[in-house]
Amino acid sequence: MNKKEKGSHGESIAQTYLLENGYEIVDTNVQLGQLEIDIIAQLNNLLVFVEVRLRHDNRYGFPEEGLSKTKIRAIQRAAEFYIQKIGWQEDIRIDLIAILEKPELSLEHFQDIC
Repeated sequence: MNKKEKGSHGESIAQTYLLENGYEIVDTNVQLGQLEIDIIAQLNNLLVFVEVRLRHDNRYGFPEEGLSKTKIRAIQRAAEFYIQKIGWQEDIRIDLIAILEKPELSLEHFQDIC
């Protein structure tokens, strides 16, 4: 599996999780210039920007450990640009979904990461 396929696989797992937990998927793989948002979901009047991190195993650390402060700031900028673009007036949140495939599939949802 190449990097793009791995990303799509992780995002598919995350979307299924979000749908099962009452979220509506608004958009995926949103490109805003140089910035990207993996998943935009909505839960009631809350718009949630979701970064997805997938690792095959934890040999090199857990998926959430790969999220840098620089990447978090980029997600914040992308979210700000997106809400201005669509005129969103309600609350927003930025989340991380960390997925580890081995030894068994596990998913951890970190809410409000910044």
